[in-house]
Amino acid sequence: MTSGFKRRFKPFDVLTAGDIDAIEGGVLEILERVGLKFDVDQPEALNIFDDAGCTVDFEEKIVKFPPGLVQEGIRKCPSSFHVEARDPNNDLVVGGNTVYFQPGPGMWYLDTETMEPRFPTRQEFYDAVRIYDALPNLHHFHNNSPNTNIEGVHPLLSTIETYAARARYSTKVNYFSQSHESDRFNIEIAKVVGARGLFGIGSASPLCWSDDAISAEIRAVKSGMPLICCGGSVWGASAPATMAGELVTNIAESLGPLILAQLIDPGHPVVPGTFTFPTNMSTGAPFFCNITIALASAGFAQFWRRYRIPTQLIEAAIPNAKVWDFQSGYEKGMNALVQAQAGGSIVWIHGTVHGELTAHPLQAILDDDIAGMIGRFLEGIEVSDETLAIDLIEEVGPLPGFYLDRAHTRTWWRNEQYMPQSADTSTLAEWQMGGRKSALDLAKERMEDILKNHEVSVSLTSGQEEDIQKILEEAREFYGHRLDD
Repeated sequence: MTSGFKRRFKPFDVLTAGDIDAIEGGVLEILERVGLKFDVDQPEALNIFDDAGCTVDFEEKIVKFPPGLVQEGIRKCPSSFHVEARDPNNDLVVGGNTVYFQPGPGMWYLDTETMEPRFPTRQEFYDAVRIYDALPNLHHFHNNSPNTNIEGVHPLLSTIETYAARARYSTKVNYFSQSHESDRFNIEIAKVVGARGLFGIGSASPLCWSDDAISAEIRAVKSGMPLICCGGSVWGASAPATMAGELVTNIAESLGPLILAQLIDPGHPVVPGTFTFPTNMSTGAPFFCNITIALASAGFAQFWRRYRIPTQLIEAAIPNAKVWDFQSGYEKGMNALVQAQAGGSIVWIHGTVHGELTAHPLQAILDDDIAGMIGRFLEGIEVSDETLAIDLIEEVGPLPGFYLDRAHTRTWWRNEQYMPQSADTSTLAEWQMGGRKSALDLAKERMEDILKNHEVSVSLTSGQEEDIQKILEEAREFYGHRLDD
C-alpha cells in the first residue's frame, strides 16, 4: 500500500461556514433553475435522470435537479475508497487525511537540446514512464502523463497506446479518461493487468457535459472504476470572473456526473475535481498557476470537506513558466502547498513544463523534491516522550555538552528532516570544488541513474503481454479507416 503523506493537522479554511452555505445555496439554485446540459447522442443518461425525478428536456438535453436528489447523491458518496494497482504495494486509499501527488499532462515532449516541443519517441515515452515509476513522491499516473502523444501513433490510438505503456513499465495506479471511446479498450487492459485504477472526465463549460464523457462514465461506473469528475471553466470566459461565482459553476458541473454515478451504482466512489483557471486579460489565455487558483482550489476542497468527500486539485502542475526555472518552482510549489494544506486528496504537480503543452521527466524529477518537501511539512511535528527527549537534554546538559555523538541523533535526524534528491545541499566550498552543479545538473544525473538501475517491481507475464497486444489490435480494427485520415 502506498502510504502517501498523512496530514497531521486540521486543513485550513479560506471560507466561513456562512460562505459555504451561500455557495451551496447557489449551486442548488443553479442546478434546479438552470440545470446542466448533457449533450448525449443516446438517451440512457437522460432516462436515468428522468426516472429519478429530474425535470428533463429531451429535445434541448437539459436536466434540472431537485435539491433533495442532489443532497441524496452527495450523501451516498463514500468518504474513502481503495484503488488497486498492478503491484499491491502501490495500492491507494483515497480520502481522509492522506495526500497523494500525481503528474500533470504534456501534449509534447520538451527537447533538452533545442528546448523545442515535439512528440516523444516510443523509447523516450517508455523511459519517462520508468522514471515516473521510480520517483517516491509521485504516487500514481495521470491519463496524459508523461505525455499525451507518442511519435508515429495516430491520435485516436494515443490514449490507448500510452495507457498500455504505463501498464507495462510501471506498477503504480493508473488513471485514464475517454477520447473517442478509447476507454472501452483501456478498461480491458486494466482487467488484463489486474488493476482497477481511476477514471476521469472533464466538463464542457459552461454547465455542459459531452456525449463522449457521459457515455464513457456509464461504462466506467458499470465496470466498477472509481470516477473523477472535473469542472473545466476559465474564469471570465466560461465561468464568472469571481472566485465565488466560479466555485458555484465548477461545483454544479461536477455534481452532474456524481449524481449520475450514484443513480447507476449507489455508493460508487466519486472524486470531484477542479481544473479551472482565471483568464489573463492581457493575453486572453488561461492564467496558469496564478495564486488565486490556490485560493479557489482551497475553497473547492473546503466545500467538499463538509461532506467528507475527497477531492482532486489539478492546477499546481500547470505553470506559466516555459522551462524548468525559478518561476516554475515558485508557481508549482506555492500552489501545491496551499492545495495540500487545504485538504485536497490528490494534488497534481509532477512533470508538466508549460501549460498542458509540454512535459519532460527532468521536470518530474525536480518536482518530486517539491512534493517531498510539502509531504514532510504535512506530516507535522511528532510530540512524544522520545521526541521531547527530556532525559537526553538532562544528560547532555549545558556547554560543553553536544548531541552529535548520541544514538538519539543518529535515529531521529532522518525522520525529522527532508533530504531532497536533486537539490544541492553542500557547503559553498564543497560546491565550488565539486563542479558547481545546479539542481538541473543533479536531476540529469538522477535521470541517468534511474534509467540504468531502476526495475519495475512486477513484470507482466507473457500471457498478459499477448492479451494487451490483442486489445491494441482490436482498437486498430475498431477505428479502421479513420486511422488513414
